[in-house]
Amino acid sequence: MLSLLVRFSLAIFFFSQMVSLSFSAQQQTSLQTVTISAIVNEQTHAIAKQVLKKAYKKIGYDAGFNDLPGKRALEWANKGLTDGDVARIKGTQKKFSNLVRVKIPVIHFKGVVFSKTIDKPIKEWKDLNGLRIGVVRGIRYSTLGTKGMNPFFANDMTHLFSILDKDRIEVAVAVLDAGKIEIEHHFKNSGIHVIGNPLFSAPLYHFINIKNKSLLKKLEKILTQMTASGEIVRIQRQALEKLMNN
Repeated sequence: MLSLLVRFSLAIFFFSQMVSLSFSAQQQTSLQTVTISAIVNEQTHAIAKQVLKKAYKKIGYDAGFNDLPGKRALEWANKGLTDGDVARIKGTQKKFSNLVRVKIPVIHFKGVVFSKTIDKPIKEWKDLNGLRIGVVRGIRYSTLGTKGMNPFFANDMTHLFSILDKDRIEVAVAVLDAGKIEIEHHFKNSGIHVIGNPLFSAPLYHFINIKNKSLLKKLEKILTQMTASGEIVRIQRQALEKLMNN
């Protein structure tokens, strides 16, 4: 009799476990999906992706990313070909009017100047006048900052640092952490280094296509919570460390 009770209890236990696992699997597969434009081979976006992936999961969405050249990433988000763009400077919506800014920053960055050969102090944008400059196409802060200076537009970070290494340009404007990662991975003994002071420092914001405006308040609420708890900073540190070491 005891043996039957034990077997019956075990059967109930295993059945309940199976039901629980099945329910958990249903919950995982029931997440709605969004596809976000991201800049290809751009480390700042690579870090911000991890913040957004966690934020979207908290509101019941599985976030995927479509890596594209910088300008095209914005154009696709604006046209609704993707659901939004990972992270851009405030005011991006003035040019791309179908994008709505999520008002809580997902990352902060510093735009600096990298060079092999130039040592003169660079304190502001005008100090770049007369130099052969490179920026990544579609990155708005560096495009705006070098307006009228006829910069060379590189396809991505590796392309930008390659032409700097080959002396086709004298200076490259890029995000500090992204540049450090690029040097660590591909240009370790090149002599490329930071010169001068940061030319631009600002938060970057996630932008969603206007068709997804119903997500705005949910995203702002969860990003506010993640900021207050320190979770965003922890995610960023872990992502940066992983990018530096891989």
